[in-house]
Amino acid sequence: MAALSAAGFLAGCGGTPAGTAASAPAFRPVDTAAAVFWDRQITETGELLRQLVAEFNAAHPGLPIKVEHAGSYSDIFRKVSASIQAGVLPAMTVSYENMTSEYIPTGAALELDPLINAPNTGLTPAELDDYFPAALEPNRYADFGGKMYSFPMSKSILMLYYNRRVMAKAGLGAPPATWDEFLDQCRKIKAATGKPAHAVSVDCSTVDAMIFSRGGEVIGGRQTLFDAPAAVAVFTFYATLVREGLAYQIAPGTYQDNEALAKDEIAFTFRTSSSRSDIMLLMDNDKTRWGMARIPQQDPAHPATVLFGPNVTLCNTTPEQNAAAWTFVKWFTTPEISARWAAGTGYLPVRKSAMDRPEMKRLFDQWECNRAAFDCLDFARCEPNVTGWQQVRDLVARTLSEVLSASREPGDAARSLKREADEALARAGRG
Repeated sequence: MAALSAAGFLAGCGGTPAGTAASAPAFRPVDTAAAVFWDRQITETGELLRQLVAEFNAAHPGLPIKVEHAGSYSDIFRKVSASIQAGVLPAMTVSYENMTSEYIPTGAALELDPLINAPNTGLTPAELDDYFPAALEPNRYADFGGKMYSFPMSKSILMLYYNRRVMAKAGLGAPPATWDEFLDQCRKIKAATGKPAHAVSVDCSTVDAMIFSRGGEVIGGRQTLFDAPAAVAVFTFYATLVREGLAYQIAPGTYQDNEALAKDEIAFTFRTSSSRSDIMLLMDNDKTRWGMARIPQQDPAHPATVLFGPNVTLCNTTPEQNAAAWTFVKWFTTPEISARWAAGTGYLPVRKSAMDRPEMKRLFDQWECNRAAFDCLDFARCEPNVTGWQQVRDLVARTLSEVLSASREPGDAARSLKREADEALARAGRG
């Protein structure tokens, strides 16, 4: 697809420069010579992204895309928030729904519906139907009229990563299918090795996935459900792991769990499916040493897990920046590029037809575990995108850390979390 001129782009969008209300403020771009994309990819995934961007720029003369590593997702959220205050933004940034919901009221996030529905530069109904609904629909924000303010880019699923050698020391073969089996295997590994079996990376998405896997919900309307039985069971489960010396908490923001898994120090960790390539490197590309499977379930016949991974939010800067960013987003989510990105990273394709691409078939033929995350697509669930969920995520992480340190009893921690989370959502709703 040829590069779009600003005039053609705006005509296709109905003539509204930012795709938002005329009163919404426009922000200055951080770079007028390129459309800057703030991202977090590192190591092999970062290199692949840079390679794809170079291919895009070579095929689309005009305003080039420039990838800038902006830190972790939390770092990027803080950086975008500060940049909104300064009135200067990139052309686009990776974001979770809870992050984008904070950008929308400031006028910084570009409404995408005019771009998607543009007759010459948008997406056809057939193309839209080719996106996985679970990837596309969370980018519509009920708090803001059901409009689309972000677009799926890199989806992933929480997975159980396991070390076969550590499990073998305890006489274990297959990974646990249920949470009772997980607890039993951790006890057997501790008895056989004298070491904890699991390293905990504190994260709200992991807690949400565990609640889903126990048949629970995390929100109803604007009221959280962290005091419901499924949520209390999750915090009780973590308290049991720590009390019995079966698990320990890693330093926040690190990947000490992945490193411990590769050093045969632990048997289990929970990480996104996009960690596959990094763990493979840590394991010296030895597929006999480890594997990945869906997370344990309360009832394996009715599974659930969390679908997460970043979207891309286009920023309300200039027509030229908007045109370049939208052209790139459309290109990056074509079936061919979506399949290449998935095969090379562990992320999931956002397009259904990408699953039939030769890249995906080769990936599945290489190793049976490569299918594990894709087999979870039918029952993976999204997290809330309501305004204020960013604050709730921080509260969940703090609560889990308190439970892991034994400073809070699980039931009391869950009730306190529910009260504070509801207050955070109420404040955000009033704002």
